Amino acid sequence: MKRRNAECGKIRRPGKRAKITEGIYGSTFVYIKFLVLWALLLLADFILELRFEFLWPFWLLLRSVYDSFKYQGLAFSVFFVFIALTSDMICFLFLPVHVLFFVASTYVWGQYVWHTGMAERGICLPTLSLWLFFMYIEATVRLKDIKNTAFHLDLCRPFAAHCIGYPMVTMSFCVKSYIGYRMRLRKQKEVAKENDFYLQLLQQALPPE
Repeated sequence: MKRRNAECGKIRRPGKRAKITEGIYGSTFVYIKFLVLWALLLLADFILELRFEFLWPFWLLLRSVYDSFKYQGLAFSVFFVFIALTSDMICFLFLPVHVLFFVASTYVWGQYVWHTGMAERGICLPTLSLWLFFMYIEATVRLKDIKNTAFHLDLCRPFAAHCIGYPMVTMSFCVKSYIGYRMRLRKQKEVAKENDFYLQLLQQALPPE
């Protein structure tokens, strides 16, 4: 029996090491895949003089409109689209072009990191390094080419404004939901205190046994 237990213990140790190694290789593969995708989009942007990454928030808007129409009805969907377009117009009219493109591009890649599941690992050094690297490339390389692409600049500018306006709308809805949640918790605590008070009154009103 001792030999069997010893053999079982020896067999289990490589399994733990395999899981750790698999997790390391899996996270490394995710970052490599992300960098390859970023490099391909960057190459396509330079060749065609467009900003394909600005289409990502537009796709998120379509998904949000579909979900809101499916679960909350047509009226809320129209209201959501109106608020999003109003926010986009404010960003389009009042933000400078350099600020608009810089913030839009850095937000898109940060949002993509969040949606691809890297955020499940928390705020770690590789993720922060990626964001800083993208911000550096955007500030030192890509913003210098904006003046040379006037036509494509006008074409991409509304999408860049949407990259900033859409998260402002979604964040405002998240803040509204959080405030409503806190108010419900507060109301529940008040009701619980009242129930405890009335329960004590009922217990005091009962005759002693």
